[in-house]
Amino acid sequence: MALKIALLCRHQAAKHVLEASQLYLLNAEDLKNDLAKACAEAEWALTLAARSVSEESLAKLSKAESRLTISLRALQSHLKNELKHREDEDVATRLEMLDASENDVLHARRAYNRGAERYNHLLHKAPMSVCASLLGHKESAALIKFEDNHAAQMSKHLMV
Repeated sequence: MALKIALLCRHQAAKHVLEASQLYLLNAEDLKNDLAKACAEAEWALTLAARSVSEESLAKLSKAESRLTISLRALQSHLKNELKHREDEDVATRLEMLDASENDVLHARRAYNRGAERYNHLLHKAPMSVCASLLGHKESAALIKFEDNHAAQMSKHLMV
């Protein structure tokens, strides 16, 4: 649940950054559309993963989050060029919100993965494996591994 909330906050923060950056994206419709699609895809994948936590749904979520990160990096490059000689306080504030949400995602993902690893370890231990199989707990918990493991740490460098 903590990871779901953190990812929802990340998606909202990404939308707010996109909204604040509209002025700088007038000549970059592809970038704007790609980021909007990536955000929508990540929200859809999160909804699927929240309904059914499985290897497949978590793989889709990881892929969608990685695509969102790639789109945010493209926005980073674009904003670096656009904001070379001026500051935009609104964009900077929203980027700080994105940075905070990405750090929350990082911590929540680590906590989830530690819990899943403990569950998997207990599931395969001798007495627990028998009890677990009798109660229908046969599958190991899937770990969340974004394709880019540094996905949650890119926004703090956007305005450097």
